[in-house]
Amino acid sequence: MQKKEDDVMESSLKSDDRVLKKAYFKALFPIMFSVLGATVNALIDSAFVSQRLGSGGIAAVNLSMPIYLVICTIGSLIAGGASVCSSRCAGRGNMSGAQDYYRIAIVTSGVLSLIFTVVGVVFCRPIAAILSGGGALEEQVWQYCIVTFAGSAVSVMMILPPAYLQLEGKNKAISISVVLMVVSDILLDILLMYVFDFGLYGAAGASVIASFISMTYGFAALAIGGTNYHVGKVKLKLKKMLEILRYGSPSALVNLFDTVKLLLLNLIIISAAGDDGAAVWAVVNTLSELSLMIVMGVPRAATPMIVAYYTSMENNGIRMLTKIEVKTGFVCSAVYAVMITALSYPIGVFFGIEGDMFIPMLCLGIYVILSTLCTIWEKYFNSIGMIAEANISSGARNLVLPVAAASVTAMTGGVLWLFLPLSALASAAVIAALVAAAAARSKKTDSPLSGVLLLDDRLEREQKILDFSIAANMDEACDAAEKIKDFCAANDMSIKMTMKLGLSIEELLNVIIQKTPEIGSIDLRAFALDGSTGIRIRCVGKKYDPFRDSEDDDDFMMGVNMIQKMADLTTHVYTLGMNIITIFFPDKETGK
Repeated sequence: MQKKEDDVMESSLKSDDRVLKKAYFKALFPIMFSVLGATVNALIDSAFVSQRLGSGGIAAVNLSMPIYLVICTIGSLIAGGASVCSSRCAGRGNMSGAQDYYRIAIVTSGVLSLIFTVVGVVFCRPIAAILSGGGALEEQVWQYCIVTFAGSAVSVMMILPPAYLQLEGKNKAISISVVLMVVSDILLDILLMYVFDFGLYGAAGASVIASFISMTYGFAALAIGGTNYHVGKVKLKLKKMLEILRYGSPSALVNLFDTVKLLLLNLIIISAAGDDGAAVWAVVNTLSELSLMIVMGVPRAATPMIVAYYTSMENNGIRMLTKIEVKTGFVCSAVYAVMITALSYPIGVFFGIEGDMFIPMLCLGIYVILSTLCTIWEKYFNSIGMIAEANISSGARNLVLPVAAASVTAMTGGVLWLFLPLSALASAAVIAALVAAAAARSKKTDSPLSGVLLLDDRLEREQKILDFSIAANMDEACDAAEKIKDFCAANDMSIKMTMKLGLSIEELLNVIIQKTPEIGSIDLRAFALDGSTGIRIRCVGKKYDPFRDSEDDDDFMMGVNMIQKMADLTTHVYTLGMNIITIFFPDKETGK
């Protein structure tokens, strides 16, 4: 009998990925663009400096890069951690808690960047001497660093708005902020380097001012239009600050690992291949930086959604979203790999490389594909709270394995560039081992985790939840309200509770479909848990709260008013461009 009920529910109501695809692809390209924007900005600055100040100027900028990477590490630590914590709160419907993390992140960013600025400005001379090796470029390195240190608060805090604009579903604003930064940087480079001839002071100042313009727009976009995240009174709590640092550590460590990796690989490649190899490596590294729009952009677009879905134990959504990520990441990275490999000769000509670039580009292409898939899993570890695994994977992929592989290929005298795909393959093996170890540990507990994604499927196995999707039309809404009876019967609900759930679905969907006709499709969840029974509705579209509309008390909203009177609690949350509506009824009434 139980098996028959399972089959009825499975054949009647199924979930699909229409809502997830719509939400994900709305975020994907602005996020990829924002990652690309930072890279393009660095390339623009390098181009202007090299043209205006020659090889000495561009060398000074490159020698100063570790300072900028450390600043980015602070920004990533706070913005990455705070956005994950806010996503966890949003997944539980706690938007006031989500806003607390945003405000704490602003204060923390300001304090840490101020300390960094003071220390940097005071010790800028010895720092410049260390970075330049005490050579002829020390003065130029100091000029670039002193401005960079002075503007570090801007460079740290500018990372925060894009993370929260994504949570707010304002993806167009992310793109606008990137365009503002890039265009401003170009214009300011021309003004400060060519018109006023400020040299490296002007180049560094252009970056800081352009970042300030982008940051100001981002914070303004968050403050306008009744968003969930705006500046206000904040209570600093040590526990929440430590949570931000914990969840932000994987993003921050990536920057630190990359900094150390670059220094070590430079030494290995110059030693093994000389100046010609170093020139090829410069091209490979530049194109690797450009690939970050895929490697980092694809998982970043999904991370807040996975956090929210994991918090609310919506495993079906996590599985579908991960499949979307993997497919998207593979296609984008494969296209990038084919392009750079096919264009290896013109790439070499453009950068003035005399040797054959086919093998380096082929190795880089394979590396980008594998690295994209590995990064998806690293971000996934972070999203589900497996911080240690995320940091181990990141350390292996971004530092230990590339350096080890490069050392081996250099010492054996083989194809040097094979270190890229070999390190990526080894990284995938490390991730597989981490997943297997976590799954094995869970087998010894009362909640064994499923498969590759390490999810707890108890609620699905016990039929305590039912996830399904419908097209946004009243025929399917009415059909879903009728078919929900199978779920209610499997949980021994009374006729009265069955009617409440069916009526809630039908009446709420009628209002949502009429008021937001652009949504296209809707995800629903019915749940019968200890202490609460109810439904959750998710749809992508403009912000709309039917419970607030019901205050007008007109005939059209009569059904919603009736649901609110029957319910124990009704909530509406707008996050990630999605309306999330939840209705809780008191303890489920059984038919027994």
